[in-house]
Amino acid sequence: MPSACSTTVARSAPRPRHMRVALRLLPALLLAAGAALLPARAQDAPPKPYRSGILGAEDKRVAVAPDRWPWTAIGRVNVVRGPNHRGYCTGTLIATRLVVTAAHCLFDTRVNAYTRPQAVHFVAGQAQDKFIAHSLVASFVTSPKFFFTVEERPRWDQIDASMTPHDWALLTLQDTLPVDPIPIAPLAHADLPGRGEAQVVLAGYGGDRPFLLSVHKGCTAKTDDPSDGALTHHCDSMPGESGAPVLLLDGDKASLIGIHAAVATRFEPQAGYRALLGRGVAATQFEAEVAAAQQK
Repeated sequence: MPSACSTTVARSAPRPRHMRVALRLLPALLLAAGAALLPARAQDAPPKPYRSGILGAEDKRVAVAPDRWPWTAIGRVNVVRGPNHRGYCTGTLIATRLVVTAAHCLFDTRVNAYTRPQAVHFVAGQAQDKFIAHSLVASFVTSPKFFFTVEERPRWDQIDASMTPHDWALLTLQDTLPVDPIPIAPLAHADLPGRGEAQVVLAGYGGDRPFLLSVHKGCTAKTDDPSDGALTHHCDSMPGESGAPVLLLDGDKASLIGIHAAVATRFEPQAGYRALLGRGVAATQFEAEVAAAQQK
């Protein structure tokens, strides 16, 4: 069963001396690394008890039944890379047969390339063993400015901060789902929620509840921050929520202003990594590609 992002070390034969020296140096190297961007994608090892915890110790996410819109349009993006190599992220139906998620979710580090579209599956409105609809992916496109090969990363499990605004992928489904999509709202230089009754929401399938939709309502987000096309937010999240929609809810209306991609962290001695804020992609980054796909 796919689960959240973490790493494990398997016990094997004694390591060579040069590897033992490198491992002794690792804590110092991590301390010197300072702030980092940790991808929120799901991988294959058991989940660690890690949460962004940006707004404090209390986890403000709650489980929501995806039995009504807009939650019905949010689902799991399942990626099968091999018989025992599976992962998942969160995706959102934003147009007929069109799902947006994070590009790094589709990258297979083992072969240092993107996985095949036929190995990707979107399941909308999943709640435990039930779901509303599903479809295989016919094709997908990613930003030509997103570079995520192992050689181009700060560390194998990190995303370069300059890549975050380009960390998006649009999946074209094989089938049309009986689900109303959530329209995108390309908002430039927005500080949200702003005035009125609108509220910012992050909704995704985290590693602690991989088959239940978790929602944090009432957080904040900024577009084009800290650079054009980027999005920052102060919503709680878990690994597995890469690609999760950052929504603006206003009464019975909902729109997608961007997607979550990573968590900016800082390493603190005797405390570990402390979350600073969520980082993602503003909808302005994939607005043109969505329009082009709808005209096909």
